[in-house]
Amino acid sequence: MPRLFTAVLLGCPAVAPMRVPRPPIGCITMQLGGSGYVTPIGPFCPFRSEATAKDGPLGMAMDGLTNERMPKFATEMARLQLELASGGQPDVERVRVVAGELHEAEGEWQTMLMRMRLADDFQSRETFKMTEAWAERRGENLEMIGVLMRWQADCMLAFASGQPPLPPPPGVDLSKLVEHQAAQEAGGGGSVFGQMSAAQAVTSVPFTGDEPAFDSAVVREEYEALCRDHAKLIEFGQKYGTFDPLGKVAFIDAVEAVEARWDVFFSRFSLLGALNPTFKEQTDAFLGSMGMSNELFREALGEAHALMRADAEKERAAQS
Repeated sequence: MPRLFTAVLLGCPAVAPMRVPRPPIGCITMQLGGSGYVTPIGPFCPFRSEATAKDGPLGMAMDGLTNERMPKFATEMARLQLELASGGQPDVERVRVVAGELHEAEGEWQTMLMRMRLADDFQSRETFKMTEAWAERRGENLEMIGVLMRWQADCMLAFASGQPPLPPPPGVDLSKLVEHQAAQEAGGGGSVFGQMSAAQAVTSVPFTGDEPAFDSAVVREEYEALCRDHAKLIEFGQKYGTFDPLGKVAFIDAVEAVEARWDVFFSRFSLLGALNPTFKEQTDAFLGSMGMSNELFREALGEAHALMRADAEKERAAQS
C-alpha cells in the first residue's frame, strides 16, 4: 500500500468527521447573570424558515448527508482503515466505490454551501456564515475542504487503478495536514464538514410552558410574546436577500435584539433548572458535535453576524 495513500485515507480532514465526540464535561454552563445560557438563537432556534425546516431544501440536504450518505460512507471508511491498520490490502473495487461516494458527497456539500451563500433566506445565510467563521477559527477554509476531499477521492481512484499516488494540491503540505488532523482529534472534533452536517437537529423550544414559573400570567405572556416575535422575525427573514444594505443591517440588529431578550428572560426568571429536556439534549448534542462551549458558540454566531454586516456594507459601497 503506497504510504501517501495510507496518509490520505487516515489523515485527510474528510475522513474523521464521521466520529461524533461526546459533549465535553462542563460544555454548557448554567450560571445566572452571564452568557452561559443555552438560548434558542442561531442554529438553536426552533423557529425555522421554509428553507431550513426539516422538509425544506437545506433541511433535506442536511438530512441526506447526515442520516444517509455520511453513515454509509463512515462505515466503509472504517472498514478500509481497519484493513490498513492490520496490514491488509483493501479490495480495489470497494475503494473505487467509496471514492465515488466521496466525490458525490463533496458535490452535495458544495451545492449545499452555494445554496446557503446565495439564498434570500436569512437563516440559510446565517448558517453558511457561521460555518465559515467556525472553519476559520479551526484553521480551515471551506473551499480548501472541498479541494482536499476531491484530492482524497482521486488518490483512492488512482490506487484502485494501479496508478501512482497523486501529489497534494498546490499549497498543501501533507505533513502539516496530518498534524492538523491529529490536533483536531486530540481536541475532540473532526473537520467542519462533518461537524456542521451533524449539528442541525434543534427543533424543540426551551420550555414546554408547563413549568411552575408559567403559573404566573406575566411570565407566560412574556414567553409567548417572545416566541411569537422570534417566529415572525424568522418568517420575515426569508426575504433577507431582497433587502437593501441598510435593511439587511437593520434586520441583523432586530435578530440580535431578540437574542438579548432571550438572555433577559432566562436571567430574570431563573428558569434554567426547568429547561425542556428535549431542548437541552439537542443543544448538548450540537455543542458536543462541534467541540465548542456555549461561549465559543456565541462568539462564532457573533462573527457570523459581523460577516453579514460586512457583506451589507460592501454591497452599499458598491451601490454608491
